[in-house]
Amino acid sequence: MTSELTPQQQQATIEATQILASKQEVLMELGRLQAFTHIKNYATVAEIITFKKIRESKEYKGLTYKKDGKTATVATIEEFCPAFLNRSYRSLKEAEEYLATFGEEFYETSKQIGIGNREMRALRQLPEEEQALVIESEAVETGDKEAIKDLISDLKAKHAKSQAEQTQKLKDTENQLAAARKSRDDYQTKANALEEQLELKRFQANTWQEQVKQLLLEATQYEGNAIESLSQLCALRTHFMNSDDLPPEAIEHLAAGILDSFKSMAEDFAQAWMDTANMLEGYLPSMRPSLEVLQDLADSAAQSEG
Repeated sequence: MTSELTPQQQQATIEATQILASKQEVLMELGRLQAFTHIKNYATVAEIITFKKIRESKEYKGLTYKKDGKTATVATIEEFCPAFLNRSYRSLKEAEEYLATFGEEFYETSKQIGIGNREMRALRQLPEEEQALVIESEAVETGDKEAIKDLISDLKAKHAKSQAEQTQKLKDTENQLAAARKSRDDYQTKANALEEQLELKRFQANTWQEQVKQLLLEATQYEGNAIESLSQLCALRTHFMNSDDLPPEAIEHLAAGILDSFKSMAEDFAQAWMDTANMLEGYLPSMRPSLEVLQDLADSAAQSEG
């Protein structure tokens, strides 16, 4: 006597078949991956590629395994890796990143000759051109493990020293720029204070020559300070432009700041000149250096005494 399945039982059977079919491929991949672990020195690349395929498919979810004597169901890739591969997800993901960075040939060679994760991490932190020095080295071709480790160590030390030097140079430049800005701010503060003092002063008929002399001497001093600041800024520009060991990104940042400093100074002086020329427009024909004016005052005073 044949028993017939109820509609509910038939539906459950169909769903179970569909789930089994969806898991079949990942189970086959998993079988291959577990087999690779026994010959990983020769199939590491294939192992990683298979791991990546399983990770991206997400079909590992729902697989069951034994945990503390009980049946557990996989929910995350972090749970899947130690349960089925006896390796942490972090180590497999790191291996995947090494493979993507260095290529299959070098990665497989490095594992065959025993280059460890410590060296691989150090190599990955180096610039691409220095990575190429290792990957394309004779030591890799000959499988000289110690020579490869020494080369990575030397490049790592050289790179760290270069970074420290660049950091110090950038710090020095920032300090110079900060000093230049402070000098400009101090100058502006003094100029404002002088302007306030001048508002309180009134020329007297019998002392105007002495007061003019004093004011022109101060103007000459401020002019000298401005020229000195401009000279220091030009020296700073020349210093970084002549530094052959600066990377392009350092030059880009320095150029941006230096250009702004020159632009700000030029705009401030241009605006000050236009304002002054408009205020004293009627005196433009008699414009001459302060030292000449002082000399005229001295000559006039000598003639008066004579």
